[in-house]
Amino acid sequence: MVSRSLPSGLGWVVIATFVFIYAPITILVYLSLSTASQPAIPLDGVSLRWYAAVLNDVRFVRGMLTSVGIGTVTAILGTTLGLLAAQTIMRAPISARSRSVVATVIAVPLFLPTVVLAVAIGITAGRAGVGFGLLPVLAGHLIWVLPFSTFVLTARHAQLDARVEAAAADLGASPQVVFRTVTLPQLAPAIIASVLFSFALSFNEFLITFFLAGSGITTMPLEIFGKVRIGATSFLNAASVVVLVISGVVALLAARFEPPA
Repeated sequence: MVSRSLPSGLGWVVIATFVFIYAPITILVYLSLSTASQPAIPLDGVSLRWYAAVLNDVRFVRGMLTSVGIGTVTAILGTTLGLLAAQTIMRAPISARSRSVVATVIAVPLFLPTVVLAVAIGITAGRAGVGFGLLPVLAGHLIWVLPFSTFVLTARHAQLDARVEAAAADLGASPQVVFRTVTLPQLAPAIIASVLFSFALSFNEFLITFFLAGSGITTMPLEIFGKVRIGATSFLNAASVVVLVISGVVALLAARFEPPA
């Protein structure tokens, strides 16, 4: 009796989880189709006017393009550093304790409140004379995505057969050649997944950007926050759906290249 009821119970848990996660998103999409600036359920009519308003809002489009640019740079740099970190953790000729120390140092931002990380970077940038703006934002995003990139690549690295690399070395290949011709091609799916995950994390990051951007730059999350403060409800609904679609597509692509183990 227990074995028969367990799958049913788990099924209800799965259903409840999906409802908990996706019901707010479904309601958001539904309300974004309202014809009124302050939507109510049920809708009086269906319209795409707020999506057109989002795409015609110069500040929002500029903020989104800025987020795309920052996300792209962060994804490339974060994955490059993550690849080097993963190679160090998995293949460097150092002791197991040293590998653990490297992994722990890289993982520290995961355990810090984002606001603390942002304040620390802001203070450092101020002391260095950099101030607020693009460079501190990039640094903050890079520090934030580096642990995710490193551990995505480390997980893939752990699945590789070290004997293949050893065989290439026995045939006379230098460490650089082994890495370029043997290791790197096998890591390619994880590298692509890391780029996509890092982009998504940077694209949607608010707190770090809020504390470090100053008045010089504006990003998509900052623009959405600005709309929240003035109460542009229907506009916000449509803008949020646009962001959800972009982030969802990136996340699905990343999961396709690096499925869960």
